[in-house]
Amino acid sequence: MAKKLDYDYCKAAPMLEWFGNKWALAVLVRISESEPARFSELYRSIPSVSEKVLSQALSLLVADGLIERRLYADVPPRVEYSVACLGRELLPHVKALMEWGRDNFDRIMDIRNKHTR
Repeated sequence: MAKKLDYDYCKAAPMLEWFGNKWALAVLVRISESEPARFSELYRSIPSVSEKVLSQALSLLVADGLIERRLYADVPPRVEYSVACLGRELLPHVKALMEWGRDNFDRIMDIRNKHTR
């Protein structure tokens, strides 16, 4: 079992948990691009994510206040997700990291390939 991060020692621990979750920030960005977003839309638009993992990522983001979940009393029930204020504050930083990743992708892959031979 993974060791829990020490919130008293490291106030950035929640952010590190989001980065440690393979899908959480990808889901946040996707919701920001087409909000409000429904589960089925997110599932179809994020390659390789399973329904279970998407559900877990959404739960984490809701619990941490990065996205909001709105349940409508329709039949069948309808749920929509949108970015919360805290998520909007985080998005520019996530997008800057994504841009850095795109800008340096070839360099990173070259270095990685040299070390895996």
